Amino acid sequence: MRGYTWGVAVASLMGLMGCGEDDTYLYDVSLDEAALSNVPIECSGQDVPEDRTVEGLAAQQRWRIRRGELDSLSLELPDVDFFAEGIGSFVIDRRDDAPDVIDGAAAAGGGFQFVHLTEGLDRMGHARSDQAFTIVIETKTLDDTIHGFMRVRSMLKFRAWNTSPQCAITIPFTGKRVRE
Repeated sequence: MRGYTWGVAVASLMGLMGCGEDDTYLYDVSLDEAALSNVPIECSGQDVPEDRTVEGLAAQQRWRIRRGELDSLSLELPDVDFFAEGIGSFVIDRRDDAPDVIDGAAAAGGGFQFVHLTEGLDRMGHARSDQAFTIVIETKTLDDTIHGFMRVRSMLKFRAWNTSPQCAITIPFTGKRVRE
C-alpha cells in the first residue's frame, strides 16, 4: 500500500507541474509599417532628421518569450541590425546573424519590459553614442495577443543623459500567439 500511495503522490505532483503556465510563448509580431517608413522621432538638443526611415528592420517578425527562474524573462527576436537617422546604427550582437536575446521582467502592475544597452556606431563604424533599446509589452498577461512598442534612445557619447543631444524613436507593434 505504501508503494501505491507514493506512486499516486509522484503522479499528482507531475500532473500539477504540467498544469502550470507555459514557459515559452511564441508570437508573430507586426511592427507598424507606417512608423517604419516615417519613424516617429523625438530629439532634444539637436534637429529632428529629415530622413525618417528605418533601414534593416523587418516589419514581420517572430518573437519567443521564455520564463526563467525567479520570474525572469528573456525575449528572443530576429538578429537586430538597423539604421535610423538621429539614432545611427543599432546592433545587438555584431558577431553573427543568429537571433538576439534580451533579458526582461514583468512590471508590478502588469505588462513586460525588455532592455538592452549598447554603443552606437555611425556609418563609418566610429563610436558615436550610447543607446538604450527597450521593448515594452503593454498587455497585462502573455495571452493570445500582445501589443506595445519598441523604443530606441540614442545619446551622443561623453555627455550626461540630461544635457547631451539625444534622439529616440518609437515603433508600435502587435503580436498574435502561435501554438507549436
